[in-house]
Amino acid sequence: MEKILVALSTYNRKNITKLCLENLTQLLDKNSQLLIYDDASTEYNEKFLKKYSQNILRFRVRGGIERSRARCFRDFCYIYKNFDLLYITDNDVIHDPQFLNQLRYFYNISKKQKKKFPIGLFNSVFHNKSENIIEQNKDFSLRKTCPGVSQCYDRNMVEIMVNFLNHNPFFETIYGFDYYWPAQLKVPFIQSNTSFLEHFARDRNEAGIHSGFSKTKNDIMKDFSKDRAINPTKFLEEKREKIINLIMGW
Repeated sequence: MEKILVALSTYNRKNITKLCLENLTQLLDKNSQLLIYDDASTEYNEKFLKKYSQNILRFRVRGGIERSRARCFRDFCYIYKNFDLLYITDNDVIHDPQFLNQLRYFYNISKKQKKKFPIGLFNSVFHNKSENIIEQNKDFSLRKTCPGVSQCYDRNMVEIMVNFLNHNPFFETIYGFDYYWPAQLKVPFIQSNTSFLEHFARDRNEAGIHSGFSKTKNDIMKDFSKDRAINPTKFLEEKREKIINLIMGW
């Protein structure tokens, strides 16, 4: 069974971060481990994060998601050498209990191909344009790009991307880690048609990158819907309203 390193990037948004971490820590199995990369959050400290994992890298100065991702890629290459897969995600998502099994399932499908594909488990509204889909069957699609909140790579893939970054450090300073970096693999993503996570994209008083609306209660549901899951699991579908209420304190 493949060993999976789960690398979570965190920055503020304490309410959804707490829910995300409570969810993730319940779903880890004996062949997985959680690493937290915190981008100098001001809403909570290392003590708060250590309730969920002892494996924390907390940056002293905020540097953005690209720095966090680049560091977890290098740590996977140079430190965590006994893991087979690196799964990257964010602190504003909730995962289905089957997500680790699904990563292994799709990775084993990928291994049967001429070239292995990176994996995504989030079928999202934001990334569902027809020009992004190369081909599709009842279980999964092959896509040019994949949401950055759910990407999984094996060791060879990570090494290729780290080598690219080592020779092209400029790409660590511009937004697009989920596009420019995996483009070096020259293969599409394999993405599940079912979403095994839900993306909430904001916190009570803090909008995320996909949230372009005001903080009033009349518009806030648009924030939650802008990058929501397509075909979520029953678990996620049943949790969605409860999670939104917990985030907002309603």
